[in-house]
Amino acid sequence: MGWSGGEFLLRKDALDLLRLAVELELECSIVSNCKALTRKRLEEIRNVTRGGAKIIVGVNALDGSNRSSRDDDADRSIQVLEDCADLGLGRHVVITIGKYNADSFEKTVDYIVKNNISYNRSPLVARGSGSQCFEQMGFDRHDVEKYFHPVLRRNPHGYVSYTPFFLSPELYERVSGGLRNNMIPGNPAIGCWVGSWLGVNAEGGVSVCPVLLDVLNAGNVRERPLDELVQSSPLFAEILDRSRLKGRCGRCRYQYTCGGCRAMAYFHTGDYMGDDPTCFFDPVDRSTVSEHEEETNRNFKKYLLVVRGAGVYKPPGSGPSAQSPLPAEQGKSSAG
Repeated sequence: MGWSGGEFLLRKDALDLLRLAVELELECSIVSNCKALTRKRLEEIRNVTRGGAKIIVGVNALDGSNRSSRDDDADRSIQVLEDCADLGLGRHVVITIGKYNADSFEKTVDYIVKNNISYNRSPLVARGSGSQCFEQMGFDRHDVEKYFHPVLRRNPHGYVSYTPFFLSPELYERVSGGLRNNMIPGNPAIGCWVGSWLGVNAEGGVSVCPVLLDVLNAGNVRERPLDELVQSSPLFAEILDRSRLKGRCGRCRYQYTCGGCRAMAYFHTGDYMGDDPTCFFDPVDRSTVSEHEEETNRNFKKYLLVVRGAGVYKPPGSGPSAQSPLPAEQGKSSAG
């Protein structure tokens, strides 16, 4: 369970909620802007979560010239990451990518990898404060091809939750045990992770991805139990079925192992099932193979070792599959 906000730690009952989550045997991650994360506060979090919490911070750039557009206090975030290492708390970095940090992205990732910290990229979108700068600062297919994608391809240390993701569908079929009913891949999750997450806002609204929270609503947990809501939601049913993707995404060899970013499709075109306009791959049909497929396959095999150790990947024949959790036949649901 990931706790986010606003700033979750401003809640008076934040520690009580963390304690309750741990008692329910849920692992906790806390997304924070670090302003409330003093060392004393981190010690309190460690105590109530029995040392099992992961602190997630944003580091959009390490150099000052690339920080101002998102008010990114990287120095404070880095201090928190160092304190977490001292206290034995888990650490994770989210890099929100846009034109403002395209040329510094490689330097930021190199620092994170060197310090053995997990990370993922998150797209700048027209949601919340991002609405004010999305048109000017949102990345395009050129930025992805020249700056972001080369770095992501060669670093299996981060989530492989980025697009375009040129993983051979034949390789994924072999190592995962296959895809079920055209659904998103979940053993492990790759490409666009839409639907592998459940986003729940403070009012109880549920969405298929935290990035799409508040703009795509599948219902409210104050009105129906979470599991019933997800299983009956037309939004979840459609967006989980990659056979329904349109345009380039619908004719792509990597339709199921990538899926295109549903958030980019929505925020650029208004159609969350349309093709991803920030993707630089132009397939004629399913026979078009990306020049980056071989490299993606190599790093994916390394990634399998990490996710198997984390318990979110099970090789075929090793027990119940860790397939995408959301359809009823695919196991327990998760919340983020």
